[in-house]
Amino acid sequence: MPTYEHRCDTCKHEWEDTYSIKADPPKECPECKAETVTRLISGAPRGVVELYGQDLVDKIKADAKKTKADAAKDEKIYANLLGEDRYQSMQTQMDQRKRERR
Repeated sequence: MPTYEHRCDTCKHEWEDTYSIKADPPKECPECKAETVTRLISGAPRGVVELYGQDLVDKIKADAKKTKADAAKDEKIYANLLGEDRYQSMQTQMDQRKRERR
């Protein structure tokens, strides 16, 4: 017999039941006895997506592009990506160049 996952819409309790495919699904939550039960789609992990091959490469490139754009907008993110010491060193060099131009 197949195993089905269920969730109560009222108390959010989740449980599994094993019953025939011809049988009616449960209508009552075993925790709160509310009649707001939803049968979930099982078999796929919730919230986890595994990428392989070109899909993974595309995702990494898109994430890098987004991170680069975020770093260009926010100085704190840029400093965090570079590391505190390197960021301070770069800022010092830039300040020295500005002074030399004057």
